[in-house]
Amino acid sequence: MSTVRKRTVPSPSPDSTTAPTEPPTTIIPAAMSIGVFPNLYLFWTLLHLPATTLTTCARIFIGINAFRPPCIFPNRYNDNIVLHDTILSSIFFTRLLATLSEVSWLVMLSEVARDLNSGTAQCDIIDLLADILPPICVIAQCFVWSSIILHTDSLMFYEEFCWFLLFVINTGINMVFLYHGNYSILVTLSLVHGVLYLPWQILNLKFILSLDDLLCLCVTSRFPGLFRVEESGWYRKKSVVREDWGGWIGESWMFCYWVVMPVWLATIVWEYEKMGLYSQVGKTRIR
Repeated sequence: MSTVRKRTVPSPSPDSTTAPTEPPTTIIPAAMSIGVFPNLYLFWTLLHLPATTLTTCARIFIGINAFRPPCIFPNRYNDNIVLHDTILSSIFFTRLLATLSEVSWLVMLSEVARDLNSGTAQCDIIDLLADILPPICVIAQCFVWSSIILHTDSLMFYEEFCWFLLFVINTGINMVFLYHGNYSILVTLSLVHGVLYLPWQILNLKFILSLDDLLCLCVTSRFPGLFRVEESGWYRKKSVVREDWGGWIGESWMFCYWVVMPVWLATIVWEYEKMGLYSQVGKTRIR
């Protein structure tokens, strides 16, 4: 999951009587470094638990969040915007970590949905929808990797649309559970996330539609981008300009992704621990 920014067109040179204005800056990427502390605390609370699928996936997501931007080494893709000009902020390295954490996240949601379904709706269609969550996430990762390698912001639209589709499915599944009388915290958290995230993602998708290269998706026109792998992966542009970090869309995304989402995943594991249950797909019944 990521955000992109609109490419800017160079403005005409100002005349001699007009003083150049500095673009607005942001402190959010630097301030988000405090996110390492809650993430490390959440990770510590999971260490004593059995190594089940849920706990392992939660540890992966939260542990990576404690390191991955914007906690310590913030960056943004395609334009290679970084806060700290270091190899640890490289796009390839941080995107590799992001791929691992995001797939782990959707594996968790898939297993929770199956567990809830076995004790609530007991519907085969819900099991099928739960099963396709991780594959859709993998497809999203393919789009974002292609966007980075081909240096094409517009491919981010398809990645973000996959995320929109993922949480339409997850929210719909949990609405069914609510209809069947399941008011557990697991259902509530998924519904709250859906209500807040989906309208935000619609705005994000509309923003991406305004990108200058949205229609430039011809394979032949983007093939030379394959030879910019090294540039895309390791080149870095240090910046604190607010537009470079995506404006309010990027700032809200950073806070929710690196501060709110880890709490959601940790709460899932805590709830399983409280009930004395660990995910055994098709066997664990959560009412």
